[in-house]
Amino acid sequence: MSPKLVLDTNTIVSAFFWKGNESRLFRRVEQGKAKLYTTIEILNEIEDVIRRPKFNDVMVKANLTPDQIIQKIVSLSHLVIAPKLNIKVCRDEKDDKFLECAESAKVDYIISGDKDLLDLKEYKGILIIRTTRILELLK
Repeated sequence: MSPKLVLDTNTIVSAFFWKGNESRLFRRVEQGKAKLYTTIEILNEIEDVIRRPKFNDVMVKANLTPDQIIQKIVSLSHLVIAPKLNIKVCRDEKDDKFLECAESAKVDYIISGDKDLLDLKEYKGILIIRTTRILELLK
């Protein structure tokens, strides 16, 4: 059975703009080797980030628009509607939305490079791990 994942914003942004572990993980999702879960709040944050001027050049180089990126994420994701659990666990409260999505969808893993999330190690049985670790598990 394919593991169920929530990817944090930086993991998804990296998957689209740079070759590396994150893009390999996204290919695994495309191949059906893992299931991706997201929320409107997470999608909004991704869109805010990729619309920052610092990503203009890399967006042109990748021949992508913000709308195309969001469309691709949506097409590969299971959308979790209104996971208003009001979780207040993370040092950075903006990261709580990943826990809310993960708990609502009953995923197996949250994939992140964010120290605030990684320091939790797990939340209600959901492991919080780096991209390298999930790639090992998907082999």
